Amino acid sequence: MKRFILITMLFFGFFGAANEPTVDVILTKAQKLMLQNPIEAFRLAKTAFDKKNLSHEQKLQSLFILTNTSNMLQKPLDVIKYGNKALDIADDNGDAITKVKILGILGNTYQSLQLNEKTRVYLDQAEALLSSPKISDTLSMVKGNIFYLKAMNYFYSLDSGIAISYFNKAINQYLQSKNPLAEINIKMAYLNKGFSLIQQKQTKLALENLNLASINMIEASNRYPPQFVELQQSFIELGKAKILALENKPDLSNVILFEILKQRKNQVARDDIENDIYALLSKNFLQQKDIKNHHYYESVYKKRVAESNLASAKLVNQLILQEESNSALEKQSINKNYILLIIFTATFFTIIIVFMLIKTVRKEQIRRVLRKEATRNI
Repeated sequence: MKRFILITMLFFGFFGAANEPTVDVILTKAQKLMLQNPIEAFRLAKTAFDKKNLSHEQKLQSLFILTNTSNMLQKPLDVIKYGNKALDIADDNGDAITKVKILGILGNTYQSLQLNEKTRVYLDQAEALLSSPKISDTLSMVKGNIFYLKAMNYFYSLDSGIAISYFNKAINQYLQSKNPLAEINIKMAYLNKGFSLIQQKQTKLALENLNLASINMIEASNRYPPQFVELQQSFIELGKAKILALENKPDLSNVILFEILKQRKNQVARDDIENDIYALLSKNFLQQKDIKNHHYYESVYKKRVAESNLASAKLVNQLILQEESNSALEKQSINKNYILLIIFTATFFTIIIVFMLIKTVRKEQIRRVLRKEATRNI
C-alpha cells in the first residue's frame, strides 16, 4: 500500500532581495499551484530554474518545487534528480528546514521503489536533523511528516510495533500544527496506524483508528480534495474488509471488496489498493473452499504484482544508469579540477622559480660590481 504524504513548503524570507523580480513572480505562482495543478507548477519551476544568475534562494526554491511536484506526479527519477541537487544547495546554505523536507521526499520515493534500506538512510538523516536548533518547535507539520514517513517504512518492513509508535508521534505533531494540510495528513496517519494494528490482529483498536480516519462527507467538499476523499474512504473500507476476514467472516468481507472495485471501476487503477483487494479475495474464497474463485483471484493478483515488480525493476535500473551517469560527470569534473589544480600549481611554482632565478642573477651581478670596485680601491 503506497501512500504519498503531502509535504508543504514553508520557506521564510525568500523574497527579500531578488536579483530578478520575474523569477520570484514565476516561483510564487508555481508555489501556489503545487497542489492544484502540479504539472503547471513543475513547468513554471523548470522555467525559473533554467534562467541565469539565480540566487541560492531562487535555485533552492525552484528545485524544491520541482522535487515536490515530481513526487506528486509519481516521477521518482525526477524526484531523485532534483532532490539531490536541492540537498547540495541546502547544505551550502545551511538550510536545515529545506534539507529535512527534501530528505523526507527522497525517502518516500525510495520507499515507492521498494528500496527499504536506502529509504531508512534518508529518513534517519531527516529525523536526526529534527533536533537541530534551526528546526523550530513551531514546525510541527515538518516533524509530523518525517515521523509519518518513518512509520510507513517500518509498516512496509512489517515492524508494526515500531510503526505504531511513529504514527503516534506523527499524530501528536499534526494535532499541534496550524497548517490546514495537517488535517489531511492526520487522517492518513490514523488510517495507516489502523492497518498496522490489523497486522497485529488487534481488530478492535484497528477499527477505532479507521473510524478516526474517516471523513465527514458534509464537510468534505470544503476541507478536502475530492480525489483524497474517495481514495481515503476506499482504504477505510478495505481495512474493514481485512478485519472481517480476521474475524472469520469472509462472505461479509467479500461484499465490501466487490463494492470497492465497483466504485473504483471508472477511476485510475492503483496497485496499492487493487492488489490488496485481489489478494484478500483469493484468501477469502479459499477459506470458503471456493477453489475456482480462489485460483482466479490469486492469478489476477500474481499477474498484477508481477507487472508492478517489472515496472519497479525498470525504474530501479533507470535510476542506476542515472546515478552512474551522474557519477561519471562528477568524476569528469573532479579530473578537470585536478588538472586545473596541477596547471595552476605548476604555473605558480614556475613563476616562483623564475622570480628566484632573476633575483639570484641580480644578486650575482651586484656582487661582481662590488668586487670590481673593491679591486680598484686596492
